[in-house]
Amino acid sequence: MLVSSIYGVFSIGIQEEDPDKLVIKARKKEALQRIFDEKRISLLSYDKFNFSVNLCKQELAHILIMMIKEIDYTDFEKVFDESSFNSDQTLVK
Repeated sequence: MLVSSIYGVFSIGIQEEDPDKLVIKARKKEALQRIFDEKRISLLSYDKFNFSVNLCKQELAHILIMMIKEIDYTDFEKVFDESSFNSDQTLVK
């Protein structure tokens, strides 16, 4: 799953080693640092996403809830217009 937010663009998938756990990947370390402690962030050398964090599904649910609570609907059009979000581009990634 791809998630585009004010924090950055994240790829979320199942860990290969443990299907009960998830991995969040980002191209930029700063995107993950806005959400996670730097000690949890790992460098990837085999993926187009350069950094990752491993977590359980419950922790991801909590993070997504916090991100939703930070949505400012009064500014949505302005944020959307100023962002580089492009649905075609997102599908290609």
